[in-house]
Amino acid sequence: MKKPRSDAKLLNLPEEQKSQLCGWLLSGMPLHIVNGLVKKQFNVETSLSGLSHFYSVECVALLMRNRQRAVFTADEIAEAAAKDPGRFDQATIDALKQQAFELAIAPGADPKNVKALFSLVLKSKDQALAEKQISLDREKFEFDAAGAALHNLESLRHIAGDRKLDNRAKLDAVRMKLFGEAPK
Repeated sequence: MKKPRSDAKLLNLPEEQKSQLCGWLLSGMPLHIVNGLVKKQFNVETSLSGLSHFYSVECVALLMRNRQRAVFTADEIAEAAAKDPGRFDQATIDALKQQAFELAIAPGADPKNVKALFSLVLKSKDQALAEKQISLDREKFEFDAAGAALHNLESLRHIAGDRKLDNRAKLDAVRMKLFGEAPK
């Protein structure tokens, strides 16, 4: 009786073992190490060419399915972003970055889709920078306002103690003292 081909042994493994074997191969693990793991954990002897054939059949198919999923998800995200170009939450930004990366390294990816996703990633970064700038501007304003209040403490005490003024008039007087005429 003929010994079955080594690649057939691998292709006929249970799905769980095929999945684990794909994981090993796709992780970049050297073939001779994977070969040893297959023998040790699956009790299957194979050759490096058998592993190579398994890779070309199973792993390439898995990569293609993952790529199709990434393209579909990227299209969905781009479509949603086009409908509502508002802010994204951080989880969405992280997913967008991941999809952009996967699409960028995928062979045969449509450059328009890659560009669209990276444009969205860059827009989110611009939004984050704008938020930081607003926060810094507010911090500077608060610091400057505290300094102005300290510098004009006596005048502010006088305004606060003026019984002729209601609260709104006191606030207007304090603002005028600290900041001058309001811009039009």
